[in-house]
Amino acid sequence: VGKGAIASTGGVMVTFPNGETRRLAQGPSSVISKAVIEEFSKRFLGQPGVIFLSESDNKVLKRDDVLANAIGLKIPADKYLPDILLVDLSPKEPLIVFVEVVATDGPISAPRKEAFLQITRAAGFPDRNVAFVTAYLDRGKPAFKKTVPELAWNSFAWFASEPDHIVVL
Repeated sequence: VGKGAIASTGGVMVTFPNGETRRLAQGPSSVISKAVIEEFSKRFLGQPGVIFLSESDNKVLKRDDVLANAIGLKIPADKYLPDILLVDLSPKEPLIVFVEVVATDGPISAPRKEAFLQITRAAGFPDRNVAFVTAYLDRGKPAFKKTVPELAWNSFAWFASEPDHIVVL
């Protein structure tokens, strides 16, 4: 994953499913975010879209209100949002995917999952159309080992180092 991910100008260039590109700040979280958008979304979603992307330094790097409004999802400005909010437009009813990127801490825990469900329930999405993914660089790294006990049941863990596989909790 890391090969070629970090540009010489400092930062990580990510290409979104719609072809748009953005430069993320340099660092492990950006490498994981790039992998989620470019690798995970293509492997596990039929017609992926990125509704929201944040970075630790720039809380809202990308926000696609047009896409969110098209599927009927209202993104509250005052609510805690995930690192990445994806949508799969291929099913009859869109699938909303909340993704937390973990370089050191902050997986999708039970309280975070419930907070995210409040957002989708308020927009009228049934729970069956919502998924939760915690994305890591590698399952052998300390970040996964440290946070695995916190992962919410009925969520997923995905590793950039093994992009074709996903762990179901």
